[in-house]
Amino acid sequence: MSRQAATILDRLHALGEQPAGWSEAEFAEELLKVRARRLAAPRGLADRVAAGFDVLGARIANERYALSLDSLSEVMVLARWTPVPGQPQYLLGVTNLRGEIRPVLDLHSLLGLTPPAPEARTWVIFLKAGGAEVGVRVDALDRVVRLDPAGLTRPHEAGNGLPQRFISGIAPDALILLDTAQLLALDALKDTRVEDPDES
Repeated sequence: MSRQAATILDRLHALGEQPAGWSEAEFAEELLKVRARRLAAPRGLADRVAAGFDVLGARIANERYALSLDSLSEVMVLARWTPVPGQPQYLLGVTNLRGEIRPVLDLHSLLGLTPPAPEARTWVIFLKAGGAEVGVRVDALDRVVRLDPAGLTRPHEAGNGLPQRFISGIAPDALILLDTAQLLALDALKDTRVEDPDES
């Protein structure tokens, strides 16, 4: 696991919030297991791939999704955001992350799922790659788990109607791994108009 992934685990623990259905002790134990696996893992990319990789699970509508810990930079409650006029529906808006404006994707819209109630508490998971940092809204955080790449079913083999472009694979327990690179490649995120509307 990368240093960045280890940092996100520390931040998750510091939030003082455990995933739905977990006690604080169970959540703490799971984080300790992930850290232990990281310390025990052999060095080198080939060994890391063979040993699997850690993901953070999340609930979106009634589905279970996951994002690789290596692509995460921050997790926080989505307190507020500002819609950006003229953008696709899947762009929820922009929010402030440590004094900087960041776009937030609405995965409910992108994946064709039922949106949360307006008053519902939701979370934003920030993804980072190639200098871009983008938030994705989820309904709840779930557990940290290790996935075996060999055990994943490819989207075109699943035949479940999911938007295949955004899915890297599906685990045997129906956990759906999202493709971070494809999420960050969305056209709306390249649009220079995605900026703080209050500064216009």
